[in-house]
Amino acid sequence: MKTGRVMITGAGGFTGRHACRYFKDKGWEVAAVVSPRSDAGMILSAAQVIRCDLTDGEAAARLCRDTKPDAVLHLAGRNAVDFSWRQPALTLSANLMSTVHLLEGARAEGVSRVLIVGSMLQNDPTDLMRSSHPYGFSKTLQVTAARAWRHWYGLPIVIVEPSNLIGPGGSGGLCGRISRWAALMEDEREKAGLEPFFLSSLHEARDFLDVRDAASAYERLLSEGIPGEVYALESGTFRTLGEVKDAFDVASTTELPWWIGQSDAPSPVPRDSAPLRQLGWQPSIPFHNSIRDALGDERNRLRVEREGWR
Repeated sequence: MKTGRVMITGAGGFTGRHACRYFKDKGWEVAAVVSPRSDAGMILSAAQVIRCDLTDGEAAARLCRDTKPDAVLHLAGRNAVDFSWRQPALTLSANLMSTVHLLEGARAEGVSRVLIVGSMLQNDPTDLMRSSHPYGFSKTLQVTAARAWRHWYGLPIVIVEPSNLIGPGGSGGLCGRISRWAALMEDEREKAGLEPFFLSSLHEARDFLDVRDAASAYERLLSEGIPGEVYALESGTFRTLGEVKDAFDVASTTELPWWIGQSDAPSPVPRDSAPLRQLGWQPSIPFHNSIRDALGDERNRLRVEREGWR
């Protein structure tokens, strides 16, 4: 499958907006699915915007029936660990049941390919009681359900587990939060009262991947991924939080104040992304460019917000 009609759920989110733009630029017809409460006006590149509550089974079935996609990229869900502690039931509904409803809709319509986006924070499904938080538990069940539907019904499901996605667009992750804080610190009218940004340590390491590279990987997986396979999506380079700090120090126009903790938390273990690279995908955006673009985007957002207040 090279192109066709792709339905992208969670299209109003950080990754979803980039995915809509990327797929349309590659010649796909895009149906962008957003929640009833989402600001659909932010999705400028989608051919069609549809509001749907995927936790409603009938609504999800109707969505697939009306849209008739050739492929589905499922990004929708609740992706915050802190929210999952406060609202575990809502997290399970958004991450597990919305996926089940979507898979049932795709099965009824004979969709050619479904890409389920899991999480590197999910756990071993054979030992769910070791889950660190309700979010990881919900993503583990989501992927387990996808694999079950593949096994039971032969659905053409591919699963991908991305690392920490960064770049422009207002991410709620670590680099996104630092970008917003740094943009405020650069503004003399905004930085009054701002506290230093807290980093748990300088030595903990993470894999960071630009969200635009992730969008290209998702398109490659929908076109060439092997149904039933689980693909790790990473840049292949682990960077310490100290390197993250240094990148923002270089990109910022002002001196940034930091609080550095003494956490001894272990870093994640690098995963094998060779199967995805064997499909011909490679990341192309350097880490420092991602940081620079994210900070530049937050500067623009701050300027637009200020102009809107006038």
